[in-house]
Amino acid sequence: MEKSRSETGDTLMKDQKVIHDVSTSFSAFADDRELLRNLARSRQNQHLHHDLPTERKMLQYIREGRGEELEAFLTDWGQREDFGILSRSSLLRHKKNLTICGITLYTRAAIEGGLNAEIAFTLSDLLIQRVEEQHSPEDVDRLSTVAVREFAQRVRKARESSGSGTFEACRQYIFNHLYEELPLSRLGAATGLNPSYLSRLCKKETGLSLSAYIRREKVEEAKRLLELNEYTLSEICVLLRFNDQSHFTQVFKAWSGVTPGAYRKRFAKKN
Repeated sequence: MEKSRSETGDTLMKDQKVIHDVSTSFSAFADDRELLRNLARSRQNQHLHHDLPTERKMLQYIREGRGEELEAFLTDWGQREDFGILSRSSLLRHKKNLTICGITLYTRAAIEGGLNAEIAFTLSDLLIQRVEEQHSPEDVDRLSTVAVREFAQRVRKARESSGSGTFEACRQYIFNHLYEELPLSRLGAATGLNPSYLSRLCKKETGLSLSAYIRREKVEEAKRLLELNEYTLSEICVLLRFNDQSHFTQVFKAWSGVTPGAYRKRFAKKN
């Protein structure tokens, strides 16, 4: 049964009151005595927050994958004590919050530097999960440093392997959709490029036809799945949309020189 106009009006008024109460509580915080008190104390004690240009310098190193400059920078950065207090009840919680904020910034800088967004966000998720698993402030600090280095290194590798900006969009799309059918028409629609032009561009950038490039990328993904040792050969075949297991084996061997089964055994023996 539909609500009467009176009931609808009462509901809207209640919703508007809730929204008003919430917005008022947040806007009032800008004039809160606690904010003013903390601002006064930080300036009286000269315990100011870190300067933004220094933070931007670190993010620039990550964005450009400049590992050597970053290492020198981290020596000083790790000893700073001007990051503010992100938890009043626990030093460990403070360190975790601070590191999570940092990882969020590193992720965006890495994407801007050319790291595939899906890789960057997945790495961010895993790092934050590991932050939450740590049991001491020192362990969190060590993980924070690892996070900075990891993003910078991945950006450097991504920049070294990337081609022109035009084909890079196609490369990223293929990476994100390797587990799906990737006909030329779909790639053209996704990138906004004529399929024939896209094929020529792929040949110029990689030395491979577009279909050969996709097969190579599927084989590289199959290698990663084989190394995980969590999927059977038939499951990998289905996941990566090969016609059948015989076709999968044929394509895999053409690109890697060994069969999928032999590759898995070799990797297991090596590790």
